[in-house]
Amino acid sequence: MIQDVLDEPTVLTKLYSVFFNLLDVISIRGSLCHLLSITTGRKHVKPFRLQMLLELTRNFVNEPALVGLLQVYTEYYPNVMAGQSAAGKPSSLEHPDPAWRDRLRVLQNTNVSNADTYSNTTSFKVVRRGVKRARAAIVPEVHAFPSDKSFTTLEDINGVADFVEKLDKVVLPNQMVSVLEDPLLRHYVMLRPNDATQRRIDDWLSMFLDAQISVQKSSFCMSKALIEVLEKILDYLRYARHMPKPVSSFFLAFLPLWDGKDYRDTIFGLLAYLPLDSFEELRQYILEQMELAVLDNTVESAAALLEYYTSLMRNWTITLLSLPDPHPPDVGKMMQSVAALADHSSLLSLSLLASYTPTQHTISTVLSYHETLVHTISHAVSHAQIRILTPYAETVYLLVFLNPTLSTLSRLCYILATYKRTFEAAMSKAPPGPQVYPREYVNHFNGFLMDICNLLWRSRAFNGSDTNALGCLLPPAILPQIAAYLDMLTPPYALQAIFSLSHNLSLSGPATAAIRDLEDKSATDGRVVRTRHVGPVTQRSLEALAMDGGIKVSWAEYRLEALRWLHERGAGGIGDLMSCTMKQLMGTNINAAR
Repeated sequence: MIQDVLDEPTVLTKLYSVFFNLLDVISIRGSLCHLLSITTGRKHVKPFRLQMLLELTRNFVNEPALVGLLQVYTEYYPNVMAGQSAAGKPSSLEHPDPAWRDRLRVLQNTNVSNADTYSNTTSFKVVRRGVKRARAAIVPEVHAFPSDKSFTTLEDINGVADFVEKLDKVVLPNQMVSVLEDPLLRHYVMLRPNDATQRRIDDWLSMFLDAQISVQKSSFCMSKALIEVLEKILDYLRYARHMPKPVSSFFLAFLPLWDGKDYRDTIFGLLAYLPLDSFEELRQYILEQMELAVLDNTVESAAALLEYYTSLMRNWTITLLSLPDPHPPDVGKMMQSVAALADHSSLLSLSLLASYTPTQHTISTVLSYHETLVHTISHAVSHAQIRILTPYAETVYLLVFLNPTLSTLSRLCYILATYKRTFEAAMSKAPPGPQVYPREYVNHFNGFLMDICNLLWRSRAFNGSDTNALGCLLPPAILPQIAAYLDMLTPPYALQAIFSLSHNLSLSGPATAAIRDLEDKSATDGRVVRTRHVGPVTQRSLEALAMDGGIKVSWAEYRLEALRWLHERGAGGIGDLMSCTMKQLMGTNINAAR
């Protein structure tokens, strides 16, 4: 019944003598003959067993089970058994209960799915995928055969305590490549790193991946075996965070053959773990080939590529922050590679904004990259090897004007605020002597801050006369024409205030909602509110509101209330930038409850 689903089918061979000696038990003889017929090999056919089997067939004439087993023996020694075959029809060797077998397979598949789902919570026990899946899998399961009884195997581990107790007595499995999918073996390899162990893993990967390159060249597509192994390698890299050398070598040969579309997420996921090495070499041998395969003049391919570089930047940042102290001598070259990656990715993000029609997805992709970059440079204070790398000015202004949604403005302001705080902290802790960052470099970044504050807070849009202001890079000659156009509209708008809290496309609604909340609170407190503000809010409109029986609130109080309203609804980046840039807001707790 269960011979097809045993984890170790060889156990039947070990019990062959026991089963054969029970053939005289009538109640189980049919099942035993069926099992022995399936298990019998040439080594099992012995003279004494032949003699016993012939006696049974003479005593129990025409019993189908015995006749079938005797025929199996006859096939191994036809000359010896000539003239000794029993009369009668042999029994069928089909499964005695196919419905039971099918039901068992359903239960096994359900159990395997549950094991996959909860593998992380039971990672201190060797994973078993079931006999059917284990035989079909490319990566073998964990199996070890210790020669010394004082040692143990990972298969005997049951739980964390047992793992810790037996850690020094574990025998490595026959196939170390099982580490790609077995959590317990991963724990052991991490706690007991060994060059010989890594070589065993590398040897298997090298042989397999080299063979798959040949398959790729002949079939022009990725085989199912390659896809399965690459996905397992990716799962392993998420744990180990170190790409084996055979995988890096594989991509040198694979990327020129790749179409840039098949299993892109898996390929990008693997390449995100490229080692922190010379960026120029990586770009020459790997990244350029990847870009040639992926980019097809569509916004989707460019956005996918930027998402990949974002992941690579994130992993390289982790590598930098994990360096031992004192730092290795090549830490300077590592930082140069990070800077080169940042420059390359920043140029790609600018191209994505300038060359394609902006969508919310592309805008979010660009912002996600710069959030990752600013997270990297935010550690510049505690890690001197990390340099502050500012975004391109054109990228900042395109984000402000191309798709100025509330989330975009808030995320951009958060990025700029983090830059400013990092600059201040790094320069305040710098030792006496030459400046860590040139004054021109810092002033150029301060120009971003001044322009954003002029747009959103100071109602001085595109003003280039303020200290360090860049005027959003707009030529001064076209400003009168824009102002004249706005003045012709009904109602007319002032160019300097059109992007402020009260008039900004994305902020005017929330700002009006903030003043309405103040009116509702005043009414709840028992005050009489005869008139409500209809928006947009200006200094004059607030004065008129107070005179007409509405609430009395100053221009400064209104703008502070608007920033708090935004913060409470998840758009705190704008208030974050204003509080660290505008002198009148420094020291003000914008995030305080109203």
